Amino acid sequence: MKLAIRDLALLTFLASANLLGVIIGFVYYSGQLNATSPLLWIFVPDCPLYVGLFALLIILSLFGARNSLFSFLVSVGLMKYAAWTLFVLSFYNSYFFSMASLVWLQSAFLFVLHIGMTGEGFVLPLKKIAKWQVAVVLGWFLLNDAVDYFGPQVHPYLPPGASVLPAMVFAIVSTFALTLLAAKLVKENKRITIAGLSS
Repeated sequence: MKLAIRDLALLTFLASANLLGVIIGFVYYSGQLNATSPLLWIFVPDCPLYVGLFALLIILSLFGARNSLFSFLVSVGLMKYAAWTLFVLSFYNSYFFSMASLVWLQSAFLFVLHIGMTGEGFVLPLKKIAKWQVAVVLGWFLLNDAVDYFGPQVHPYLPPGASVLPAMVFAIVSTFALTLLAAKLVKENKRITIAGLSS
């Protein structure tokens, strides 16, 4: 696969930006990871995990390694957790954007980053997806929701005293809605394409 210099530069920038996002994300989640059993770590840093997997997807694509299930999983993960974060920051805005502390500055930074993360979810670097693959991805994110809200409850920290119900409902609804939306976009070939990444 031979790429134009501009395409290779774009992919390099995206991979680098996402790897930086992983570092920022794991610093953000460090306290929660320390308070959580290592057996559950895969369910804790949702956004950094899928941002990192997107960087890995780019790197693998440059070497010609592609897998439709992995690509679909990453795309849905980017959409789901970016949308959840944007919802939480907006719904609990009286805490996250309060001028009483510097939390608003961090929240504004996170809000912008997660808009970009949402866009990456629409890259959808594949042309077709099988029904069984949609079912596997749906099952994986429902398991994540169960662990987050009905089991060990390892969802990201919410404002002190806040009801978890709105965040939980949004998470579960978005699992179904965004998995099915992503499958529909793949089927109708409505996606952002990037040379060297999109098949």
